[in-house]
Amino acid sequence: MPSDLVAGDLVWSKAKVKDEWWPCQKCDVPDGSNGTQDLTPHIKLADGEHCVFFFGTKNFGKVKLIEKFEDKFEEFSKKTKRKPFLNALADVELYQKGEPTGAPHDMESSSPGSKGKDTK
Repeated sequence: MPSDLVAGDLVWSKAKVKDEWWPCQKCDVPDGSNGTQDLTPHIKLADGEHCVFFFGTKNFGKVKLIEKFEDKFEEFSKKTKRKPFLNALADVELYQKGEPTGAPHDMESSSPGSKGKDTK
């Protein structure tokens, strides 16, 4: 698992429910300061856990396994053709174009290289 990932970076996280990799944005636990719901009472991160925003579902959660988005795009993006997954990939594409998706870092570039990656 990459150690150089910061809030705002695009990542893949291992989803518990379907045991598949899902497109996400690594983020800080939402505290309500940016118009988001304050989730600090609900998301407590243990060592090795990361807070992520799930594209498509627009939910926040904590995960242990994450990978750099661009490094695993070819492998993970072709794993399923389920509509919710394809919608999540479409949201990532909008995000990379700078269009609003509901992601926590929509209109800011908190880390170099998190936006605008050519993933095709």
